[in-house]
Amino acid sequence: MQKVTVKEIIKTAERLKKQERKWHFHILTPGCTFNKDKRFALILENTSDNEQFIYFSLKKPAKTGIKLVEMLHGTPKSSFLLPRSPSSRRRGESTGQSEISQKAQKMIERANELNIKGFSWHHHLLFPDCMFNKDSRYWTLVFEDPLNEEVIEDRFKNEPKEALRQIEPLFYKQKK
Repeated sequence: MQKVTVKEIIKTAERLKKQERKWHFHILTPGCTFNKDKRFALILENTSDNEQFIYFSLKKPAKTGIKLVEMLHGTPKSSFLLPRSPSSRRRGESTGQSEISQKAQKMIERANELNIKGFSWHHHLLFPDCMFNKDSRYWTLVFEDPLNEEVIEDRFKNEPKEALRQIEPLFYKQKK
């Protein structure tokens, strides 16, 4: 894993997107299951070429995360990072998904509770080829609850877009 600056993470993501390479990123909090460091870690994975880039920070790199979400999903934050109405979620508009799993719903409800109480939490979407994913046949959504010291995992055959559409805004809405 190569240590880089936050600007290098953005430039690398822009290059990978332009070259149509497979990539994704992680924001690892201090105390995260995947983070051995006491700082925040922003990891960019280039799975096309098996490269990983890491940037450490004392603060959550939220602005960079939002920019990377927009680049990765090809949508402006106004549509991807804003929750949709319950009726559009039921119809599965633009996602091809009509419902989310019970485990994913539990994650979303718990994220809301923790936000209201002012406790930090985080989640991960592990792509099938992600270095943290234990089962490359599935997309894995991981929710880490620091209050209960609980990790909830759910596996999907396809990208869980609706679950992400609901949980991502909650993550970036946190005060910490």
